[in-house]
Parts: sequence; structure tokens; C-alpha cells
Amino acid sequence: MYSLEDLGWNSYFQQQLEQLNTPGAVPGRVAEELKGACRLYTRRGLAPAVVPGRLLHRASGREDLPAVGDWVLAGPLPGEERMLVLELMDRRTKLSRQQAGEKTGEQILAANVDVVFLIASLNKELNLRRIERYLTAIWESGARPVIALNKADLSDEAETLCREVQSVAPGVPVALTSAATGDGVAELASLMRTGETGVFVGSSGVGKSTLINRLT
Repeated sequence: MYSLEDLGWNSYFQQQLEQLNTPGAVPGRVAEELKGACRLYTRRGLAPAVVPGRLLHRASGREDLPAVGDWVLAGPLPGEERMLVLELMDRRTKLSRQQAGEKTGEQILAANVDVVFLIASLNKELNLRRIERYLTAIWESGARPVIALNKADLSDEAETLCREVQSVAPGVPVALTSAATGDGVAELASLMRTGETGVFVGSSGVGKSTLINRLT
């Protein structure tokens, strides 16, 4: 069982719920996006759901369909365990990028995010320009950024590199972390409050999954 507040529900979405007035519908948060379907976190747990043709035809692009982190209103499908997505609620924030390939458009990476943890590794060449590009996207999303310089236990210049990063990220918390030893993990945890949603971004191999495992 989940509390909607634990999942990120707040007055912004409650107000929409009251305005939409969809009888029999319950709020759900998209946990996983599938082609024409998704899985939702609801008060009762994790539930499969389908996106109806009405929403698919009404969408002008991929950004108009449910993405991970979105809140939706869903109702039961008679005789099935699956639910039916009835409405996509307005997003409070969205982390996105331009869609790759021949079609141009916006690809929503995660919706309704409060804090984005940007992870960089100190056992590789640190790219300050890449960090600046990430920060620009995070600020534009409406979320707040936090930088974690991971694998600090493998660097003899951790403090110096930390100051370099702070110079291009004024006002952004920068933590030295080690997923291997657990150093700095408590500091990361303290930067997210109950009911908030965080995502981890960064290049492959910087230790995102290991840090998440440490946090959980």
C-alpha cells in the first residue's frame, strides 16, 4: 500500500482532481512507460494500465502522452486487473530533451520531479562543460539540481576538483561521495524531503545505480 503523499501528491494535483470531476477515477502515478500502456502506483499498489485510443489520437506528440512520473486519473476495466487511463494531469515540472531521429519533438524523460541528482565520476576526466549543459537542462525543467562527485575514494584531487565544479555551479549543492564506502550518501539523502521525487542523471559508469542502492 502507498500513501499518495509519499508518492508526491500535493495541492497542485489535488486542485486538478477537484476541477476534472471524473467519477470513479482514482489518481495514479506512472512508474513505467510501455508502448500504449504503463504501470501505475496507486493507493492499492502497482497496477497495469492501458492508454486508450482517445488519448492517443488527441495527442499532438509524444509529450502529450503519459511519461514516467506523470500523474493520471484511471478507472477500472470491467473483468480485468488492468486499469484504463482516463486523464493526464498537468505536469508541475518536466525533464526533457529533443527527440532523436527523423521526427522532431520533445521527449519527456521524467515528469513532476523535485530534485535532479547529477552524478559525475572522479576517476575519469571531469568535464565541466558537460556539467554546465546538464545544469541548464535541469534548471529549465523546474527542478532543483544537486551534484554528486562520486568515486571520491579513487581520487587524490577530490577537494580541488570539487572547488572547480562549484565555480561553474554557483548555489548548487556539491557533494563528494563514494558508493563503495558510503561516504557522502547521508548528505545526499538529507537533500530530499519526504514526498519529493528525485532522479539520477549522468554518464554511463559513474555509479548512479550503486548510489541509489546505497540510499535505499
